[in-house]
This record gives sequence, structure tokens and C-alpha cells, in this order.
Amino acid sequence: MILNRELKYNGYLKIEELTITTPSGKEITREVLVKQNAVAALVYNTVTGKYIFARQWRPGPESDILEIPAGVRDKSGETPEQCIIREIEEEAGYSTDRLQFITEGYVSPGGTTEMISIWFAEVSQKINQGGGVETEDEEIEIVELTRQEMLSTTFKDFKTIIAVQWAKYNQGI
Repeated sequence: MILNRELKYNGYLKIEELTITTPSGKEITREVLVKQNAVAALVYNTVTGKYIFARQWRPGPESDILEIPAGVRDKSGETPEQCIIREIEEEAGYSTDRLQFITEGYVSPGGTTEMISIWFAEVSQKINQGGGVETEDEEIEIVELTRQEMLSTTFKDFKTIIAVQWAKYNQGI
């Protein structure tokens, strides 16, 4: 049970300190990273037969990461489906033909509030250049991989690993 919640840092990220009563009755404090929920999709181009990934620099590992297109649910009233369709357009430059929900879960429940929903998306029509949104300081390189290349790539991002494993065992493409 949460007894108290206090904002400790309010920048690009937000950190709250929680005072909690544990199930045994002990009172403890914990910090939590407060983040908006997110969406991500393994994107398959039905015309080229390739999967579309985004490569971009990430501050956590301090390097480029190859991952599936993703983004935060930061538009008021936007459903997860609407959000991932928008993110695919922004990052990959494609309109979405079909969406299939894969799963959702907390990114790291011991330290953040963020929950991510992961989708499989089929695309066929390029509608813009992609590469992200300049006003969001996104600099995304689009990488297309065949199924074999995707399955032989070592990914370091868990949402991507989950989506690729789903494709390996559940998708006959």
C-alpha cells in the first residue's frame, strides 16, 4: 500500500519517491521512474518480404540500438492501435495494412511505471520518408532485414527480442 508519493525530479524523465507499507507491515521508501505507456511493432513489408527495424542512438547503453519501431502514448485520447499506426508512419514511413496484438507488460516493474504493448504490423505502401519526427529530435535509420537475417541478428532490446521470438514461433511468413 502506498502511503505517500513525492515528486523528486521533474525533467525529461520524472522520478517519484514512494513510501510503502509492505505486505508484512514494514514501511519502506522506493524511487520509481514515472513514464508514459508505450507501443511497439514488428513491422513486415508484404511487398518486399522484409522486416523493418529502426536504428537509433539510445542514452541508456550510450550507443546505437537496432529495435522495432516504437513510441510513447503521449497524445490525449489516442488508443494503443492509433498510437502504433502513427509511430509506424513517423518512424518507418508506411501506412499500416493490418495489426495483430502480440502482448503487453511492464518494462521493469521494480523501477518504472511504463507498460508497453507489442504488435505485429503488415505494411505495403510507403507514404513518407520515415526516420522519425524532427521536433522530437529523432534521428532514425531504417533497416530492412529478411526473415533469416532477423532470426540470426542478436538484439539487445527486450521488446524487439519478444517480437522476434513471437515471429519465430507463431508466424508462418
